[in-house]
Amino acid sequence: MPAMVSVDAWMPEHRHGMNYKASVTALGGGRFRAQGLLFHMPGRWELVFEARGERLAHSLRLE
Repeated sequence: MPAMVSVDAWMPEHRHGMNYKASVTALGGGRFRAQGLLFHMPGRWELVFEARGERLAHSLRLE
């Protein structure tokens, strides 16, 4: 269910997130598409995925 899946991103070193909220669309077959992720500055970002009460974070660096 799309209401149970979300994605967000934030910059731990700067203690702020994105300026916009991303939207998640169900594609079927357990797949989802996230749109609207705007990384407005370079540096280390942490992507945070939440689904059915579980949380997963992945770090990446944008130059």
